[in-house]
Amino acid sequence: MTDSLQNNPIARWIAANEKMANFAENLQKLLAFACSDWIRRGSGIVLSPEASLAKVVAARLESFPVGDWLDSPKENSDKIADFCEKIKVLELPESLRQEFPQVLDLRGVVCPRNAARSRLVLAGLPEGFRIDILLDEGSPIENVPQALVADGHFVENRHKKGDFWVLTVVKRQISV
Repeated sequence: MTDSLQNNPIARWIAANEKMANFAENLQKLLAFACSDWIRRGSGIVLSPEASLAKVVAARLESFPVGDWLDSPKENSDKIADFCEKIKVLELPESLRQEFPQVLDLRGVVCPRNAARSRLVLAGLPEGFRIDILLDEGSPIENVPQALVADGHFVENRHKKGDFWVLTVVKRQISV
């Protein structure tokens, strides 16, 4: 733990719990609740932790690459702790004040991380929500649609646009 994080209660919790079997999952939950609190304080909008995390990942904030951190949460635990502390006073970016983005740009995200991020984002969306996912040629356009269909989502359209693909996906509706 770096000196700057020693006074951070979240960093101390991370240090005390990093050997737990479900540590990576708990870090993801911590990050989701922090995102939910940040959005609530910054916009007055109350979203579930899953929806908040999905929104922050989809926004691809340059200063907070949350999606990258989720690829290997244990290795990024210091960054996650720092983020959780900073957002307590950090102003909410304009991109997070708006409705959920209609486009999830996963170009440049390698397999299987692009499938994992698309699943994460879709998990936070309301049922029936339609989103365009931008994917690179090759493995991403072959694997991501299969993963989403396996989760029960509907791939409405898939078309090539220049050197990438646009995948239009509708979040599955859960039958009662």
